[in-house]
Amino acid sequence: MDRIRNQTDFVGLVYRSKDYEYVAKSMFENLDVLSSFLEPLTIGTMGTQKPFRFNFEQYVQEARTKMPSRKAADACTMQLLISAMETQTTQSDGACELTPECQTQLMQGSALAFQQTSRVRAMMLSRIFDCMEGVDISANIYKLCIQIYKETKSLEAWDHPPGTRTLFMQQILYCASQGYGEFIKPRWMNKIMSWQEPRGCFADDRQPFLRLTGFVGPTTPSSKKDREEEYRIKKAAASEGGACNSLTSAMALGSLVMYIRALLETDQAFQYDVLA
Repeated sequence: MDRIRNQTDFVGLVYRSKDYEYVAKSMFENLDVLSSFLEPLTIGTMGTQKPFRFNFEQYVQEARTKMPSRKAADACTMQLLISAMETQTTQSDGACELTPECQTQLMQGSALAFQQTSRVRAMMLSRIFDCMEGVDISANIYKLCIQIYKETKSLEAWDHPPGTRTLFMQQILYCASQGYGEFIKPRWMNKIMSWQEPRGCFADDRQPFLRLTGFVGPTTPSSKKDREEEYRIKKAAASEGGACNSLTSAMALGSLVMYIRALLETDQAFQYDVLA
């Protein structure tokens, strides 16, 4: 682990940020739930995945053909949580389930970008709440993270096009939390820390990318929550120290937590630094 620690530049890391404060508070208040997300760290299961042969423009066009949209992903996630809550509240024997429409959105075909990470999130929640009886959730997560690993490498090869930083960090957080050590790389952690704003948070103008990939429709009106977040971003950008974005900061913090977890838990000589 010294090899990892020695190749990580913590000098410029800033710790003052309300975004961190809110996320850290939420994490500490829900440690039992958070710990249930984490799987034992392993390495060597992702295989040698090369970046896509096509370019970023082709990647964006391909992503537009994938499911689910953000609206569908949010609706299906809410349905899953409500079903889980009802099952636990009534203490019924049945497992929480998704409608056939949501199972199609979240499980059939392939996906890219935020469509893909939405699928991983749904599988993780299904595992926690013991949903979708008869579905091999671990196998589904494994298949998704193999595809995501190739995509994460591609985003790096394309030098992280505008709007993709949040996605990059979300991919690392989700799949590293499921035990896939290939997502823990010193160069990726150093890259994430280099994106930190002077005031300690992270920013990423991802709306154009969301529209380009079809995750959000081009004519989709902004919700009240989106407008409030946009207002906070503009207000922060006008102040000293740069802009802030809560989701981006949360993904950055989560990625760094996965990295620190590897340093704390792993006593094996995992060669994170030499993995391509």
